[in-house]
Amino acid sequence: VNKLIMKIFVTGSSGFIGFHLSKKLLNNGHKVYGFDSMNNYYDIKLKQERLKILKSYKNFFFTRGNIEKYNILNKSLFKFKPSIIIHLAAQAGVRYSIDNPDVYLNSNILGTFNLIKIANKLRIKHLIIGSSSSVYGANKKIPFKEIDKTDHQVSVYAATKKSAESLAHSYSSLWKLPITMLRFFTVYGPWGRPDMAYFKFTKKILDGKKIDIYNKGKMFRDYTYIDDIVDGIYKLLNKVPSIKSKKKF
Repeated sequence: VNKLIMKIFVTGSSGFIGFHLSKKLLNNGHKVYGFDSMNNYYDIKLKQERLKILKSYKNFFFTRGNIEKYNILNKSLFKFKPSIIIHLAAQAGVRYSIDNPDVYLNSNILGTFNLIKIANKLRIKHLIIGSSSSVYGANKKIPFKEIDKTDHQVSVYAATKKSAESLAHSYSSLWKLPITMLRFFTVYGPWGRPDMAYFKFTKKILDGKKIDIYNKGKMFRDYTYIDDIVDGIYKLLNKVPSIKSKKKF
């Protein structure tokens, strides 16, 4: 699978999923251009350590920049001319979005739109975008299915992810741009995000403190191991969706 050497542009390459994916791509001989804002939503030292590992590969290139800044993103993409873009950069965190909605609108909607627009100009072979299980929102039916309606998001974060899905669908439909959206379900593993529950629980237990429990403990959560997520994305590289254009002008 994927024996041809490809040029792949990864946004959010210093993030948790982006780092592991970039590493797998590099280990398989592909050329990777990483693009990351290196923001301080969580400890930037973790992002710097991940980036340091990626920079040890000779076929890795990197630009620090914000996806909502069109010019630097455009310049980086046209310089590298990838055949595939994997867009994982996003402002994460449901709770943080309650107090900081503007950050989410800029990064998750405007930033994603910039990327889709440039991908279309470059006629990218396949654009893969990370969405979230949060888009299922208030849906009561369990388990969720990809064909379920997702009209009732209950956080700003989820609403921005759903908006990105809608933008991607319209662009794909109009311009025959092959896009795959992936709804990740709570990814965990080494080099993971310190704001995630499993890290918070572990730290509090080690410090002899009480853990925070919501909804009187009547909650369940599915977790997905990072290697499974990365393997899934990797297998999608050459599985390009076929599109029937609805453009009539």
